[in-house]
Amino acid sequence: MSDLIGAIDLGSTKIAVVIANLNDKNEELELIGFSMIPSRGISYGVINDIQEASNCIKEAVQKAIKIAGIRVPPRMIATISGEKITAVPSRGMIIVKSREQEVTEADVRRAIEAAKATSIPDDREVIYHVVRGFRLDGQNGIINPVGMVGTRLESDLLLVTHDKVQLRNVINAFQKAEVNIEGFIPQEIAASEVVLTNEEKKLGVVLVDIGGDLTNLAVFREGYLYATGILKLGGERITKDIAITLKIPTEEAERAKKILGTLRQDREESLEVLSLQQRRIKITTSQVREIIQPRVEEILDFILKKLEELNSPIELVPGGIVITGGTALLDGLEEFAQEYLGVPVRVCRTLKTYNIFEEKDAVFYSSAVGALERAVKTITIDEGSKKFLDYLKEIFKNIFSPFKE
Repeated sequence: MSDLIGAIDLGSTKIAVVIANLNDKNEELELIGFSMIPSRGISYGVINDIQEASNCIKEAVQKAIKIAGIRVPPRMIATISGEKITAVPSRGMIIVKSREQEVTEADVRRAIEAAKATSIPDDREVIYHVVRGFRLDGQNGIINPVGMVGTRLESDLLLVTHDKVQLRNVINAFQKAEVNIEGFIPQEIAASEVVLTNEEKKLGVVLVDIGGDLTNLAVFREGYLYATGILKLGGERITKDIAITLKIPTEEAERAKKILGTLRQDREESLEVLSLQQRRIKITTSQVREIIQPRVEEILDFILKKLEELNSPIELVPGGIVITGGTALLDGLEEFAQEYLGVPVRVCRTLKTYNIFEEKDAVFYSSAVGALERAVKTITIDEGSKKFLDYLKEIFKNIFSPFKE
């Protein structure tokens, strides 16, 4: 037996969809459909044209289900981003009720619910949570307390919240597209599942997902997600810089960035592009590099500043930085960033586990694939053989209830 499930990465510059079979026996995913199209009606993670966004969602999903060979889209998880999303730590405490004082799965669920019951502003909605560990009778660092003996069980969660009004707009866009969404996961948390290794998370690492107009950060320390952050800056800014400086159309600037874009000093090539006056002009690698490098330096500086704000200065993450997203394809980025920051830097450009994507496109699917991977991992750890869709309904059951008439 297998379940069909999908994930959709709702970005400001592209929408990516993946559809998979989940094998009940070995909890493995088999990707059977995928698509990626430019997004419309979304800016900086916020819906600004609900009809355009809805049409775009529908188009992307229809393309994916056609490749998958199915007629109706499966229920999906959506990955989202934007300044309206925040993550806050929360703790919950319960008293173990069993006569033998042995912690049960029910106790664990109660401890998690206690942490989720923390007071949040009326204009916010909890859309996701990450369990970072447990404490039993003062003992820290417990990963799974089930079967252990104790009285006082505490849970440590990271609660992800979203602005209720903006969340309603996102939900409406999916409803207009006739796509059933079970819940939401922040893009950087989803991407971390397929981009980072367990060793990196244990050592301490920062995932940097550089998108079109936003850069998402996820900080891992001692194996747990410690904090998330967002920068209102991305790869599209580099494209605009090229267009403005060289006085060429945005489409030509994007082409120049892909072909000539490099941070290496040993490359020298040229390319003919159309100017704003529709004249053919020649531009060189040196010209493009002089435009790109200051913007990349600015992004890296902002990353360091944001890490300080998150109480995670770069010195506290020995594993350094792992970069993904479209800008990760920029030639020479890994070496340049490592030298500029003085810490280990790894650039992730592929998804090695899945070979159905073209190599140049794989990085754009990291959040969507990661959303499915995280769901499978959660089920395997928390629910054993429980049916996939049933479990999804349970973990996301409270998200849509405030918006139902």
